[in-house]
Amino acid sequence: MLNKLLITALLLSLSLPIAADFSIDAPLNFGEIAIRSNNSVSTVTVRRDGSYYSTNHIFIITPGSPGVFTLSGMTPYTNVNLSADVPASSAMAYPNTAQFSLTAIDLPSSINTGAAGNVQFKMGGTLSTSGNPANNYYSGANYLIYVNLNLDY
Repeated sequence: MLNKLLITALLLSLSLPIAADFSIDAPLNFGEIAIRSNNSVSTVTVRRDGSYYSTNHIFIITPGSPGVFTLSGMTPYTNVNLSADVPASSAMAYPNTAQFSLTAIDLPSSINTGAAGNVQFKMGGTLSTSGNPANNYYSGANYLIYVNLNLDY
């Protein structure tokens, strides 16, 4: 039996020591997936170029999309180094259920704010199942993962 899940990863944490605006134009979204079995680790990947694929027991019902983010109000031509703290896991309040992990991020290593002091960038990632057959995922549930995005400049 296939269970459908809608997976979204949100980036909500960052540290900026000077005035700047960070907007989430679109969160990283893994789409709607079905997990046939949780007896081994399976993954779904959404790349920042919009391509996607899955491994093992995950079937893609509705493709996801990369996250789109804007950094504005910076000094012109500022180089910003990007990284994320992974792995990060979901922590949904569904009792006795398996959780997902964001195990990899597809992110440019650095960006430049240009003449206007603004820059938009995309981010993809890889979502992994637990691979623990003792726990399953809730059909129709929305799982959220919060991950720290580091902006160093």
